[in-house]
Amino acid sequence: MIMVHDGLNSPRLQGGQEVTEENQSPFPDKYHMRNTRVLRVSKAQIQDVPMEVIEAAQQELVNIVSLDGNLLREVPKDLPLLGEHLNQLNLTKNQISFIPTNISQYSKLSILNLSSNLLCDLPMELGGLQLLRELDISHNRFHHLPRCIYELESLESLLAHDNQIKSIDASDLGLGGLRNLELLDLKNNDINLVPPVLGKMRKLKSLELWGNPFRQPRHQILSMGTPAVLSYLRTRIPI
Repeated sequence: MIMVHDGLNSPRLQGGQEVTEENQSPFPDKYHMRNTRVLRVSKAQIQDVPMEVIEAAQQELVNIVSLDGNLLREVPKDLPLLGEHLNQLNLTKNQISFIPTNISQYSKLSILNLSSNLLCDLPMELGGLQLLRELDISHNRFHHLPRCIYELESLESLLAHDNQIKSIDASDLGLGGLRNLELLDLKNNDINLVPPVLGKMRKLKSLELWGNPFRQPRHQILSMGTPAVLSYLRTRIPI
C-alpha cells in the first residue's frame, strides 16, 4: 500500500484502485442504497445532503435515513422526496433548531430521533404522523412538551429527558390521551409537580422521573419502579 498526496497535501491510501474525489464522498452509492434501502451518513461533518443523493435514494426506495453526528442546521430541504417510503429518520447530534411544517409528508414514519439538537418547539403538523411509534426529543431545549405530541395516537415511546421541561399535562387532552404509550422518560428536567392523574396511565411500563425538583413522589417510591409510582399517584387523585 502506497501513501499518495493530493493537491491539498493530505495523504491518502492507494491500494490497487485509483483514489478520486468521488471515492472521498461520505455518501453511499446507489448500489449500496439498493441493497440496504438505507441512506446513512454518520459523523462526516456534512451540512446538507445533495439533491442527486436524495434522488438516487428515492429511485432505490430507501426507507431509512440516518444522518447522525453531523453539522446539519436544518432538515435537508430535499428530504420530502423520500416521504412516500420513509419509516425511520435519525437526525440526532446535529445543530437543528427547527423542524419544518412539511414533516407531515413523512406519513409512514414510525421512528423519529431528534435528540441532541437545538430544538425548543415542534410544529403542529408533526401531530399528523399517525403511524409514529417512537419519538426521541431528549437533550434539546424544550421548556414544555409540544402540543403536537398529544396527537400521536400510535406513540409507544417518548424520550424527552435532559431538557428544561417545567410541567406535565397528563389530562386526556395531554399525555393521558396517548392510549398506547408504554415508555415515558422525563428525567433530568425542571418538573416541580407530578400530576396525580398521571397514575391513570396504566399501560406505562417504564416511567422515568429522576433528576427533577418535585418533592412527591419521594425517591423511595421512585426507586420501587413504575407500577409503584403509578399506584402512589392514583392514591393522590382527589375524590
